[in-house]
Amino acid sequence: MPKPLQFGAATGMRLRVIFPILLALLLAAVIGLWSTSRAEAVMTTTGSCTDGGGIIWRTRVDWGGLRTGSQGQRRVTVDFAGWTTNAQSQATNAIVRTYNPDGVLRRTQSKSTQFDYDGGTTWDGLDPANPIDGPGRAKITISVGGNADDTSQCVVEHVQPASIPSPTPVSTAPTSTVTPTSTSGSSASVLALPRDTWEGADYWKQFAKADAAGWDDPGFFPIAVFFGKPSHADALKTLGVNTYMGAEHDGSSMSSITSRGLSVLAQGEWSRSEVGDNNRVVGWHVSDECEMGYSGCTPDWNNDNGEFGRLAKQQTYVDTFHSYNDGRFLQANFGNGVLRTYWAPSTMDDHVRLMDVSSVDKYAYTSPHVQDLVPSSPDWPEGADPKRAATYGWLQDQMERFQDPATLKPNWVFIETAKPNLTEAGATTIAPDQISGAVWSAIIHGARGIAYFQHNNNGVCGTYSLVDCSQTLKDRIRTVNSEIANIAPVLNTQSYLWDFHAGADTMLKIKDGYAYVFAGVGLKDTPGAKTFSLPSDVKGSTAEVVGESRSISVINGKFTDALATEYAHHIYKISLAN
Repeated sequence: MPKPLQFGAATGMRLRVIFPILLALLLAAVIGLWSTSRAEAVMTTTGSCTDGGGIIWRTRVDWGGLRTGSQGQRRVTVDFAGWTTNAQSQATNAIVRTYNPDGVLRRTQSKSTQFDYDGGTTWDGLDPANPIDGPGRAKITISVGGNADDTSQCVVEHVQPASIPSPTPVSTAPTSTVTPTSTSGSSASVLALPRDTWEGADYWKQFAKADAAGWDDPGFFPIAVFFGKPSHADALKTLGVNTYMGAEHDGSSMSSITSRGLSVLAQGEWSRSEVGDNNRVVGWHVSDECEMGYSGCTPDWNNDNGEFGRLAKQQTYVDTFHSYNDGRFLQANFGNGVLRTYWAPSTMDDHVRLMDVSSVDKYAYTSPHVQDLVPSSPDWPEGADPKRAATYGWLQDQMERFQDPATLKPNWVFIETAKPNLTEAGATTIAPDQISGAVWSAIIHGARGIAYFQHNNNGVCGTYSLVDCSQTLKDRIRTVNSEIANIAPVLNTQSYLWDFHAGADTMLKIKDGYAYVFAGVGLKDTPGAKTFSLPSDVKGSTAEVVGESRSISVINGKFTDALATEYAHHIYKISLAN
C-alpha cells in the first residue's frame, strides 16, 4: 500500500518486532529504573476504617510533589492510593475517587480482586489521577470492603497535605462546568450529581478552520479513517466517515476529498500551497507513534536519541505547524506509550500536551503481540482478557492519565476493521460485532472521536477493507456510524458521575429532559443480565432501548436488561419526569 515513509507506525506496515532481543533484555531493567525514578512522595497520609463485615482496613496515599506541565499548569502528583488488612487472602472491592481542590470529582477508579495481604505487610492499590493544584486542597477517598455492595464498604478520606505548596494554577480553565442546560418536557434541567470533565463541541470554536467546517455543531462527532485514498472519498462518506486522518499523497488534489464534504487532517508531505486556505483541511496530522521513535522521531536507530530526544523532535514538528498560524489544530497518534512501561515513561504526558487532539492505536482483537503486551502495563487489571471490546475503553482511560485536568483536550481511539497489516503468527481479522463493541467501549469511556484503521492483509479481500471487503462489513460500519451520528447531540453533552451498581461499564448523560444510560461489558465483568439502579432524580417508568424498537419497565428506580456478549452494548433513554 502506498504511504509516506515517515508515517505508518499505526498502519502496521512496520516490523512489530524491531529490536525484540534488545527490548526483552532492557524491559525489566528499564521498568525498574522508571519505578524508582518517579518523584519521591513528600508525604504519606494514612487512615483506617472498619467495613460492614467487621474487617479493619488500613489505607494510605503517597502524595508526590508539584509538577509543572508543558504549558505551565501545576498539578499534584499522587503516586499511590492503597489498602491492606491483617487478613491473609481476602476478596476485596475498592473504589478510589480523586477530587480537585474545588471539590469536583476528577476520576473514579475501582478494583475487585482476591488479594493476599500477608497479614497486613502487603498493600494492594491503584495509581490515581493527578488532581490540579489549588487554590484549596485536593483529596482522595478510598472505599474498601469485602463485598460488592457499597453499603458494606468503609470510607477513608485523604486530604492533600498542607506542607505541599499550592500556588494558584497558571491556567484557571475550569475542570468541570455546572451551568444548567435548558431542557424540554421536564422541569428538571440537571441532576444533583457531580459531572465528569468535558470540553464539548465548543472546543472546536477556537480553531478557525474547524469552526468554519462545522465541527462546533453539537450534532458533529469525528469519525475518521487513517490515511485514506483520495479517490475513495465518496465510498467512505457513504459509510458515515467524515474525516481523513492523513490522506495518501498520490498526486490527487486536496479538493478531491474536501469537495465531497469530508474534513482532512493533512500530514506534512502535503505542502502549504497544496492545502491552501481550504476550510475543510481542519488540522495537521503531526506524527504517528513519535514516542516509539517513528515518524522520524528517532532519525538513526544506531544512535538511539532516547525519550527526551524523541520529545524534542516532536517539539520541532509542532513549532513548524504553529508557525503557519493558519487556524488549524494539531493531532498526533500514539502507541505503546499508553502502557506506561518502557516507552516514554517520563515524557508521554508532554507529547500529549503538545497536541490539540491525540489518538491511540493498540489492536487488541487481532494482534497476539498486543494481547501479550497490554497486560504488562502496571495499570492493567490482573487476570483480565485483553482480547475483548473493553480493552479499547481501557486505552481511552489510559490516555486520560496523560492529560492536564486544567486544559483537557479530546482523545480518539483507533479500531481496526480487518487484519491490520499484521505479519505475526496467530494474527486474525476482527469481526463486525467486535468492531461495534470496541467503538462503543471507547465512547463510553470518553473517547471524543473514532479512527478506523482500514488497511488489511488477510488475503481474503483488498488493502482498503472499508472499500474492498464484504458488504457485511460495510453494512455494519455504516450502522455503527449512523448510531453515533444519531446520538451525537447527546454525546456532545457533559457526563454525570454515577455508579449504577450493574457490573457494567456505563456513561450517564442528560439531554432535553431525558437521561441516557450507555452500557457495555467491562474488562472484569461477565456478560449476562444487568440491573441498573438509577439516580433518584430520574423518575421515568420506562427505559427505551435506543435503536432496538423495545423498552423495559423501570420499577422502584431499577431496570434489568441483558448484555449477552462481551462486545454487547445498549443505550437506554429514560424520562426525568414521572
